[in-house]
Amino acid sequence: MKGLPFQPVSTLRRRSKRLAAAAPTDLIGVAGFTTVATVLLVSINVSSTVARAAVGFPLLFLVPGYVTVSALFPRAAPAQQPQADDRQFIQQTQALTDVERVALSFGLSFALLPILGLVIALTPWAFTGPVVVGTVACFALIGVSLATARRLSVPPADRYQIDFGRRFEAARVAIFDATSSFHVVVNVALVCSMVLAMTTVGYALVAPQDGEQYTSLQLLTEDETGELVASGYPSEIDAGDSVPLVVAVENQEGQGMEYTAVVQEQRLEGGEVVERTELQRIDYAVEDGTTTYADRELTPETDDGTVRIAVLLYMDDDVPERPTTDNAYRSVYFGTEVVDDGLFEDG
Repeated sequence: MKGLPFQPVSTLRRRSKRLAAAAPTDLIGVAGFTTVATVLLVSINVSSTVARAAVGFPLLFLVPGYVTVSALFPRAAPAQQPQADDRQFIQQTQALTDVERVALSFGLSFALLPILGLVIALTPWAFTGPVVVGTVACFALIGVSLATARRLSVPPADRYQIDFGRRFEAARVAIFDATSSFHVVVNVALVCSMVLAMTTVGYALVAPQDGEQYTSLQLLTEDETGELVASGYPSEIDAGDSVPLVVAVENQEGQGMEYTAVVQEQRLEGGEVVERTELQRIDYAVEDGTTTYADRELTPETDDGTVRIAVLLYMDDDVPERPTTDNAYRSVYFGTEVVDDGLFEDG
């Protein structure tokens, strides 16, 4: 049998059982959860509130700290007398209970997330949800690899392991085997409150922030220093003269957008618009997170009177037959007085 190029099936089975017994089931579970959570949040982009919260909170606030604690504390108890030939670079000198490991996992996760954020800031990638999730997932999988290597280097008798059956039984006894029904109700209420709190925070952090999406429209002029400002509009315009203005559109809608701006001269009488004259139309193609500027020379067509120069912004080219301030997606305007120099010459 020794000369055979293969090993008996019984030997392979025994080794497989030993390998399965030695495998860190908690770290394997963390790696599997991280992979599934990343796929759900990035690739599939699950829109369910409950699903995003259920996978988002532990991925961000438990997994990074847990793999770090597992890498730093691979033993159930510290080695009493480290051997001279011990090749571990970091020696464990303190024993941790399960409660302490969980508490440290949450604390380290909160401490590690800003550091991972700085890493993202040093890269050319934008600070978006998929980038954050991908960065945390990469850190977690690398941490799982290091923690597994350190734990397997510890003798099996000293190696930290989780007996899930015993842990669940202890939790059940602590919650439901209380001295009175009142204490059981209090324990259940506390557990439900913790789950609800974690779910709410997790969803708030991983859900799309629709409130941050907007389009900004500005009508600008150039001041004495050459800076563009939303002020300095002329109070009077000579009939036939043009006014230099800049129409700026900022896109924060989360994707590239196309707009159409309608520039109107609105004649006012008694504060009411009695006549509208279209002066120009401007088409914009604006990438997300950028601002596009259009320099324009606007010449009112009226000879005299109070007018309002208005810019009405619409999505794409969906401009109604009668553009108004009410049906525009965004609008901005200023009022001015058109004067006819010819009147003064005749006088």
